[in-house]
Amino acid sequence: AIDGYHAFCALPVDLARIHGRAFYLAGGYKYAMAGEGACFMHCPPGRVMRPIDTGWFAGFGALEEAAGSVAYGTDGGRFWGATFDPAGLYRFNAVQRMLAGAGIGVEAIHDHVRSLQVQFLDGVESSGAVLGRLIPSRDEVGERGHFLTYRHPDAAEIHRELSAAGVVVDRRGDRVRIGFGLYHDAEDVDSLLKIVQTMTPPERRSDRGGLHEDHARRE
Repeated sequence: AIDGYHAFCALPVDLARIHGRAFYLAGGYKYAMAGEGACFMHCPPGRVMRPIDTGWFAGFGALEEAAGSVAYGTDGGRFWGATFDPAGLYRFNAVQRMLAGAGIGVEAIHDHVRSLQVQFLDGVESSGAVLGRLIPSRDEVGERGHFLTYRHPDAAEIHRELSAAGVVVDRRGDRVRIGFGLYHDAEDVDSLLKIVQTMTPPERRSDRGGLHEDHARRE
């Protein structure tokens, strides 16, 4: 079973060699730009497995079978749940038609985002801006998802300063994640770098008695 959430519509994926034995799960919430409610699962051909927990929609493919037992279809529909809102599927189809009409594939999206990441990483390194330790480092991985993760004991303060400057990022504990997408361009990265370069230096954050001291006590 492969969780393709951070790769679907972000990184080129080819499952041709293992499609006959792999379950692949993904959805349109983030990189496919379809919002919530549009998830899917690829099931290996011929693997008609009976789901443990499911909903009444799973029986659509076997409505003509005799009553007396819970019937399931023989295709992927057997994993369906209960009544759902199909709006997410319409959004997903609309986005995919838009991308196809513009001739934009996953490879082009990934190349674009990767160029923005390189631009940002080079700018941070050349300016000496302090966001924390990049994980994984540039030397540790060739390909990465469409976000950069920085680890810093003052991640909460960094997140606060970026938010105050109108920059939306994600914070998970002592880690700040900065995402890049198809809708960003080089000018957006330049603007972000200017904001990052003017943020409060770490030593001044520590003087204010912020998370840095709390983190040191926990360590």
